[in-house]
Amino acid sequence: MPPSPQSPTRQLLRARLRELVAGLPVGERLPGERELSERWQVARMTLRGAIDALVTEGLLERRHGSGTYVLPRPLVRALGLTSFSQDMRSRGLVPGSRLLSFRTIPADGALSEQMQIPAGDPVHQFARLRLGSGEAMAVETTWIPAQTVPGLAESDLAGSLYEVLAERYGILMGAARVTIEPVLPDSRVRELLGIANDQACLRLRMVDTDTRGRVLMVANCVYRGDKYQLTADVSGAAFPVAAGVRRAG
Repeated sequence: MPPSPQSPTRQLLRARLRELVAGLPVGERLPGERELSERWQVARMTLRGAIDALVTEGLLERRHGSGTYVLPRPLVRALGLTSFSQDMRSRGLVPGSRLLSFRTIPADGALSEQMQIPAGDPVHQFARLRLGSGEAMAVETTWIPAQTVPGLAESDLAGSLYEVLAERYGILMGAARVTIEPVLPDSRVRELLGIANDQACLRLRMVDTDTRGRVLMVANCVYRGDKYQLTADVSGAAFPVAAGVRRAG
């Protein structure tokens, strides 16, 4: 019987594979399964399962008749009030946007409730393809009350919306509520991102508020799953401690 997915053997094997992959340049071919199974004294079936796990994670790519190759490492984005443009610059990439659509619509019941505005109030809705040094990274759709950004035009959306809000309107972000889920995007989004039909993406639904708690915008963002990982710092302060119970150090 082969070892279970959580057996010490498989866990150790994955750790060795990760270490091996981390030391190889992007695009390098992984040593063959026979060579690695002999080197680490494991069954080829067990090795293949460990490699499959790293393929699923987007660290490796199998090429039929050629071998297994190291893929570019995903960008790790910390969850917080950092704009896409800032995130790209911090990684040495040139941020860019291509405006896909821009229109002003009346807020329906669901949108007015989410944005805490009267139904029927005008809302700007726009979609952008976000780029990192010319490569498609995400498709973002944003809704923002028209009265919050009077005079906002299509030409204002080539860069960071956060920067436009701060510099032109004196609006600073205070907080955001973010919901994250894995999705298989529709054909239009797949085409824009240049990904295969079975490529999973991360969808972030965000509600941004200013420093006074007023809802500023709602956004629906689809990030390439092979380009992005998300990370967050979680504080234990959010968990209550019963009286007389001492936290472990």
